[in-house]
Amino acid sequence: MLRQQNTKRTTAKSTGKYDPENAQAWAVIMAKILTLRAQGKTMQEIGNLFGVGRDTVSRWISKEFGGEKTTFGDMLRYAKALEIPFEKLLTSPSVPPVVSSYNRTVGTLLKNFAKDSDLSVPEISLASNIPAHEITSIFSGDHAATPEQLYGICSAIEVNAGIVLKQAARLAHS
Repeated sequence: MLRQQNTKRTTAKSTGKYDPENAQAWAVIMAKILTLRAQGKTMQEIGNLFGVGRDTVSRWISKEFGGEKTTFGDMLRYAKALEIPFEKLLTSPSVPPVVSSYNRTVGTLLKNFAKDSDLSVPEISLASNIPAHEITSIFSGDHAATPEQLYGICSAIEVNAGIVLKQAARLAHS
């Protein structure tokens, strides 16, 4: 009987069941990783913080491999390396963060790239699985894009998110 229960746990774990707490913790870590990238850190430098390779960081950023496959123990190690307090991994923000000029610049750049792609907001919404009102809010600078939203929009309009973040950093510092 005990052996059967262990098999069920292993099966459930290997199917990649969505865990909202895990997703929240990963979003906090990814936000810090994206901030480091925007500040000019290379994927290798970020990987060195965690003891992983550049390719792993690249897969995280491209969402090929991310929070849904990262153990909470690893996330704790990553949070410690990034100096993120443990409590921040577990709590959802109760008050939406203030949209910084950097985030407004990201929204403007995304809007401009979307225009260049000739895709409408409804088309981007369909392709990215992000509600149209959230995309409009990001484009207008009323809302900061989450890492998931950023990469969803970038994938839909076929632009590299790293390019958007680097251009936003350059424009924000000029």
